[in-house]
Amino acid sequence: MSLPRFRSLTLVAVLAGVAVPAAHAQSSTDGQAHWTLGIGATWSPSPYRSYDNKAWPLPLVNYEGKSFYFRGASFGYRLYKTPNDEISVLVSPLANRFRHDDSNDARLRRLSDRDISGMGGIAWKHAADWGVLQASAQKEFTGHGGGTSLDANYAYPIRKGALTLTPTLGVTRANGALNDYYYGVSGREAARSGLASYRAGSGTAPWLGLAAMYRLSPSWITAAGMRYTVLPDAVRDSPMVGDDHTQSFFLSLSHVF
Repeated sequence: MSLPRFRSLTLVAVLAGVAVPAAHAQSSTDGQAHWTLGIGATWSPSPYRSYDNKAWPLPLVNYEGKSFYFRGASFGYRLYKTPNDEISVLVSPLANRFRHDDSNDARLRRLSDRDISGMGGIAWKHAADWGVLQASAQKEFTGHGGGTSLDANYAYPIRKGALTLTPTLGVTRANGALNDYYYGVSGREAARSGLASYRAGSGTAPWLGLAAMYRLSPSWITAAGMRYTVLPDAVRDSPMVGDDHTQSFFLSLSHVF
């Protein structure tokens, strides 16, 4: 997952790509395809200085097939699957985004935009009675520096009747190429903006999430949750950044087919 929040697409990843599927994605071990369709609302402040923050209504779409899956904004193909383990190749957006027009800081408004990046790689998941372990390694392929991102997390679903609480503890590491694209300030940008030039290095960001899912009926599910990420020095030392952490919140209602 990405470290900061940049407009709606980052929150799609938080809402549909991580927390909600972890809470109620259907199993495909029966060989049947399963769909989850719904609507959600998300909100999270950006770590960029004086950035315009808004709440967004978002569609929620998940598909779990025998070999393919679509979880939020991530598309994957399973290479190996047992009742406990799954290895897949996947393509997903690193939905970080910076639009200089969305900043109220006069210096940041003179910087170049940073766009969403396409990422491709491999993911592993292991489910057991003691919880769920997940790890992924992905590389950027859309011409934004070719950076890499590694993520590992542990989740423990707690079920009480129709309610499922899922605390998750994770860590994400981005290399210098990826961080520099989103947080670096080139010499040319420094000259026209008045900010100090900055080259971001690699960094590791621990994060904590909590999702709550309540099954209203066999077909209808509501979910809510949050995620708190501690930004690494490579990010928070950037002159573009005005905070040392990010946080995201979501609420959704969905129908399982």
